[in-house]
Amino acid sequence: MISGLILDGGSGRRFGGIRKGDLRLGNVTFLQRAIARLAPQVDAVLHSIPEGKESAAVYSGLVLLPDLPDGVTGPAAGLWAGALWCAARDSDALMVSVSVDTPCFPEDFCSRALALLGPDIGCVVAAYGGRDYPTNALWRVPALLDALKAETRAARGPRLRDIAARIGVTVCSYDERRQNPFAGINTLADLLALSRAVQKDDETALNGVGNRKQIG
Repeated sequence: MISGLILDGGSGRRFGGIRKGDLRLGNVTFLQRAIARLAPQVDAVLHSIPEGKESAAVYSGLVLLPDLPDGVTGPAAGLWAGALWCAARDSDALMVSVSVDTPCFPEDFCSRALALLGPDIGCVVAAYGGRDYPTNALWRVPALLDALKAETRAARGPRLRDIAARIGVTVCSYDERRQNPFAGINTLADLLALSRAVQKDDETALNGVGNRKQIG
């Protein structure tokens, strides 16, 4: 079983309290875009949200997973909740994590990452231009859970890059693309720049954002 986890645990502080999943690009929310790109690649789609928060919209078939009060913090909290959900249904589950603020996430990531998942590899992380993007990755759930269980709760959760390295990691590179499919939208300026690019060139919306590693 392969599940897809959309990481959407941010507070939206940089966008005036609007959570990133509710931001719109071409009148389509980031969450809707993530679902559309991820759903055809997986058996179930999970939505990681902050503890005590509700999504602005509930979509059919989407599993809401609030962060757990007794687990790790930060982006790892979403992985923790998602991995527990997956493990309860399949002891050998795989899980793909996708950051909700990467609206150009590739539609072939799962197939490419699966081909790289060797016996000693617990994580296949997305990469572009010499940079890895650990919020966008394929995880072996048992190995991920073991690593997260060993973490102690802290104000700032463990880095996903460190978790991936601990369980054995390789990269799934998209360097052959002209544009970066993993560029994150971190500021209003980023969102406006992407909106203008989409209006000018539909290929940008489908395949990535500019030549830079990050927009902002």
